[in-house]
Amino acid sequence: MATYTLYNLALAVVILPVSYLVAIRNNMRRSLLLSARAAWLLTMILYPWDFFAIRLGVWTYPKYAGLRIYDVPLNDLFFIWLCSYLACVVLTRFDLRRSQGKGNAERQQEDRGNSGDN
Repeated sequence: MATYTLYNLALAVVILPVSYLVAIRNNMRRSLLLSARAAWLLTMILYPWDFFAIRLGVWTYPKYAGLRIYDVPLNDLFFIWLCSYLACVVLTRFDLRRSQGKGNAERQQEDRGNSGDN
């Protein structure tokens, strides 16, 4: 097994439980699935970046990098997915927290406006 594969597996052992802890409790399943889909989309968008960088000789991978899809190692795609997944989980957590805060402020303004009308 390549060193890069071991690195990705160790990273997955850290990232997946952390993402579970960071996810929002009331919508945990939805939040994790949304993050996984967004990470998959980012991985597919970034695949051509790796492909063309390898083809143009901007960077190379060792011959023992493992399985490849058109010269792009699966390890690299898995690494992109893991990092994107963690970023999406964290961003959805903070975005929901921020939007909930705005909802409370808007409700307070409505309550103040309605109490003045009576």
